[in-house]
Parts: sequence; C-alpha cells; structure tokens
Amino acid sequence: MMKINFKVTPDVETKIERALRKSGDFETGGILIGKKVEDNSFEIIDASVSDEDNKYSIASFIRGVKKSDLLLRKHYKKRTGYYIGEWHSHPKFSLSPSHQDIATMLGILADDNYGVMFNILMITKLNNDKLDYQGYFFHRDLPEIIVLEKKPSP
Repeated sequence: MMKINFKVTPDVETKIERALRKSGDFETGGILIGKKVEDNSFEIIDASVSDEDNKYSIASFIRGVKKSDLLLRKHYKKRTGYYIGEWHSHPKFSLSPSHQDIATMLGILADDNYGVMFNILMITKLNNDKLDYQGYFFHRDLPEIIVLEKKPSP
C-alpha cells in the first residue's frame, strides 16, 4: 500500500482544538486548506470552523458554506494554499470514518463543482483534553482509502 504523509501546522491544531472545546459532545468541522510539500506529503495550513448553520448533533455534522467559502477565497487570492479536504469531529466515537463519512468524501470526488482528483478527511476528537486526529486520503484512481501517516510539525 502507498505511504502518504501529512502534517498539520500548530495554528491549525490550535484552531481545531478550540472548536472541539466549544462544541463539546456535538460534532463540528470545516474544510482543510493545504498544499503538497513533496511527493506523497501534504501540509494542512488552515481550516475553517463551519459552525454558522448549527446543523450538528452527537453523531452528525453538516458543514456550512459561508466561512468555508471566505477561507477558500482568501487563500485562492493570495495563492497560499488550496482546498485539500474536510475535517470533522467524532467526540464520542473512534477516529475511523463512518460509512456516511466515506460516502461524503467519494461524493466530493465525483462532484465536478469541486474539481478535485483527491481529498483528505481528517477526523478529530479530544483525548484527555488534548487534540487527537487521524487523516485519510481518497483518490479517484485508487480503489482503497489510505490512512495517512502523521509527520510532526517543526
């Protein structure tokens, strides 16, 4: 199986950790902005926290578009990063993607409005009051989901 690495900047980790604390037992999430740093290695440089629509529960989350769209436009204009995927929390469940999570990510790959060949899903939670997460790589041309290997931030 292919090995793919990803790292999350400390600022993004802090942003997501704050969102998890605020949402408590309810799921939350947003989009991931990132860039390819070398072959089979990605860096997550920003993330939205799409809490504006209040469509969440203990076991589901529907991402709002307003904050995500603003973040995408900011990075597109500055050419600092691009849409690289989605993140959401599993406060009461494992860091493994659910069937719905997988269907959503495959749906994004199939949706020409996104225009992407691959995407990353990052599932998060607080463990002992600290951020924990796992990334998953989806690609149109790959039959399997690749579990990403974390690279520590400098």
